[in-house]
Order: sequence, then C-alpha cells, then structure tokens
Amino acid sequence: MRKINSMLFKTVFLLLAVCLITTTAMADDDDEDFYVKPAITAEQAASAVKGTLPKLTAGRSFVKTSEHGNKKLEVPLVLDGKIVSRIRLDPASGEILSRGQKIPVRNVTVSQELATKVVQQAIPKLEVASVRLGEHGEWKVDLTLRKAVVACVNVRGVDGYILPDRKAAREAAIR
Repeated sequence: MRKINSMLFKTVFLLLAVCLITTTAMADDDDEDFYVKPAITAEQAASAVKGTLPKLTAGRSFVKTSEHGNKKLEVPLVLDGKIVSRIRLDPASGEILSRGQKIPVRNVTVSQELATKVVQQAIPKLEVASVRLGEHGEWKVDLTLRKAVVACVNVRGVDGYILPDRKAAREAAIR
C-alpha cells in the first residue's frame, strides 16, 4: 500500500511539474502568436482606404453616456453595410471633434438627424493622413478633416481588406 501511495505521489508531482513548465512556456509565446507580419506596405494600406472614401456613408448617430454622466455623440462611418470607424461630435454644437478631444456635456442639444447630416457632408472632405502599424499586424490609417485627425480605419495587413470596427458596431447596436 505504501508503495502505491508513493508511486501515486510521484506521478501527481510529475504531472504538476509538466503542467507548470508547459503553462510557462505557452505564456511566453502568447504575444508573438497574434502578430502577423503585414504583406502590404503602408502606402498600399493608405491607397486601399483612399479608394473606399467615396463609398463611405454616415450611419445612424448614437449617444453614449460616461460613468460621470457626460454625453458623447458619435456617428459611425459605414462601408458596404459594415461600420468601419466613427466620428465624434460636440453634443452641444454639432461640431466635429478631433480624435481624443473630450467635451464634458450633460445634455445633447443636437438632434441625431443633424449629427448624421453633418458627418455625411464632411465625408467628401476627408483625407487619408498618417499610417501606423497596429499590435496585430493591421495598418491603422488616420482620416483628417481640415488637418485634424477625426477617424481611424483599420486595414488587414495580409491582404488590404478594410476591417470592421467591432467596438463601434457593438456600441451602435446597443443604442
């Protein structure tokens, strides 16, 4: 009986050691598994976005409320029925905001129809600006309006496909 318990103990200990080593080895490789070296260049990604600009439309605007009660008015940019980016507007004036610009407003005074109209009129004036590489090998192409970055479109680095903005689509669907 002692021999069986001793053998069982050694087997469990060995199994735990193997699991620990395997888990540690897998944890080190996780970051590298998701990176795909892009097959297209930054110029090709910018050209792909530039080619789709005439096809972009403004989606139905929506309002987000922060934890502190501040409102954000956003209009999705839609390509072939999929949301690919979004543009944020000042909820009080309807003016298009640059990316990262935050205006603390508790009440939205701009109608959602007007917000959509403002973005639809701005789409022909959008220009492709800088291009940078994302964490997972996708290209992030900034769109500017009057030299200010107002949106970002992701392009798959493998084949130049314009990627949908899943987060924006999820937020738009909730509203």
